[in-house]
Amino acid sequence: MQVQYGAVPNPQALGNAIGNAIAGQLQQYGAQFFTADPFAGVNYMLIDQKPDCIECICPCLGEKKNSYQISVSEQTGLLAQQQLGIIKEESECAQRFFCQCWRALDLLFINNQNQILFKAQRIYKVPSVLCLPCERPEMVVSRDSEVIGYLKQPFMCCGRSECPLPILEEIDICDPSGNTRYFISGEFVQCGCVTRMCAIPRCMGPCQYIDYDIYNPMKQKVGRIRNIFNGCALEYCSKADKFLVEFPPQCTSQDKCLILFAAITIDYDNFEYTFCNLP
Repeated sequence: MQVQYGAVPNPQALGNAIGNAIAGQLQQYGAQFFTADPFAGVNYMLIDQKPDCIECICPCLGEKKNSYQISVSEQTGLLAQQQLGIIKEESECAQRFFCQCWRALDLLFINNQNQILFKAQRIYKVPSVLCLPCERPEMVVSRDSEVIGYLKQPFMCCGRSECPLPILEEIDICDPSGNTRYFISGEFVQCGCVTRMCAIPRCMGPCQYIDYDIYNPMKQKVGRIRNIFNGCALEYCSKADKFLVEFPPQCTSQDKCLILFAAITIDYDNFEYTFCNLP
């Protein structure tokens, strides 16, 4: 009995076929490989709001859509080392004019390849500065229509730190199930905050900073969002603000994304003014 075997394929042709198949898969799913974790290894991030010429010349015309440059930074926040992308606002003109810093909006995180990686959506609710228990502001953060977490602003007048003081901002950072991963608390009693409220220049010493501390559920301080004095020209002639984010240790990529949008929320709630452009 004679057994016949099939012809052995040309190794070069087989290699080319496998290579073409892999190339096709990379072309189809390449974005998922190269943009899966844009925050990998990032410990400090700089958020630099771009100034708007129309707002600088005539702020009474109303609020314009905000845009923020997102970059990897070092600990001091004085130098942007690598740009990761930008965050652009999408909102309605009427709400920008009448609702100002509490308007409904969508925030799109766009990387350097012009791909939308993350989206944060906020609808208009009661302003967070009002001490009302109902209809608290909330932001939903998603990626490819999949919710990765929530930013909730609870009803309280004093912070949850070990020494509770009157607060500027309190934000809960929650996972998709609603469990609190971190919370952010900014105390009112800060040199930079007092000088800003009194329209005193913030260009010297500790007055250059306003800190919003990041706590874990055990109320341990693990990180920080810091508003940095952005120079006299931008501080007094525009609403362009700068923030340095110090991520907590063992922070996941989803947590970093949520903290990043929490910093943008702080900018809207505390540093956006149209009719009285305070520094």
